[in-house]
Amino acid sequence: MPQSRYRIIHFSDPHAALCSFRHGGFFDKRLFGRLNYLLRRRHAFRAERIQEAAEVFAALKADIVVCTGDLTTVGDPEEFALAERLLEPILELAHGRFFYIPGNHDAYIQNKDCRKALEDTFFRLNGKSFQLQELPLRQIAGPTELILCNAARPSPVYSSSGAFSNADWEQLEALLHDPKSTPFRLLLEHFPTLDADARPLSWRRRLNQAPELLQLQQENCFDALLCGHIHQPFVLEAPQPRSICAGSLTLHESFTIIDLIPETNSIECTIQKLSPIHSQL
Repeated sequence: MPQSRYRIIHFSDPHAALCSFRHGGFFDKRLFGRLNYLLRRRHAFRAERIQEAAEVFAALKADIVVCTGDLTTVGDPEEFALAERLLEPILELAHGRFFYIPGNHDAYIQNKDCRKALEDTFFRLNGKSFQLQELPLRQIAGPTELILCNAARPSPVYSSSGAFSNADWEQLEALLHDPKSTPFRLLLEHFPTLDADARPLSWRRRLNQAPELLQLQQENCFDALLCGHIHQPFVLEAPQPRSICAGSLTLHESFTIIDLIPETNSIECTIQKLSPIHSQL
């Protein structure tokens, strides 16, 4: 008898971009983000790959679809609106089984309009089931608990790091120390705890609580971390996938397919690229 699989499609860092100054940004971090986009990223991050991804994802017949942040480039309301429009085909095929957590570019600055756009987009993309302020939060999806986290905070121009607030960290620890109610527990967080070489990230890009999170994983409080932030995809295994970075969908065309197999309590993960699959459809 074939093994039953619960399939997750995981992508990250689409970085929708619009150079609009409607909500300001002449004298804050957004100016540097827009300049970086115009000078370095404009021709590399291709928004049309999001629509290509919808065709690919439909053929892969996933049970749920997960995005681990950085929908936008500088977190402007116009960029969130663009990201939602681009994601519509993926949301339609997900049929309400779509989960999104923010990245550092989504929480780029402490601006009320930008913050409201993030909160509203978060609410809609997650099926209007819960609010951003409720994170960290447990959601049951088939044979797995999804622990949705948010360590994305506004940071200085020279930094793209993340940090949990004290209250959020205490709540996350409590969730992770609870006994599992399903065969698997997956943590959804934008920031990796380690890079592709299993080394700590630099202080400019790291998650402040990365060492503590690694310790919790070593204590088997969760099975795997699904993340983004680093644009090249990678998977760290020991022996099963323990840290799964999807890379950037619009830069490297990358995403991951994660198959959970309850019968053997195993996780299988492959890194995929849009182009080879898309050319076969």
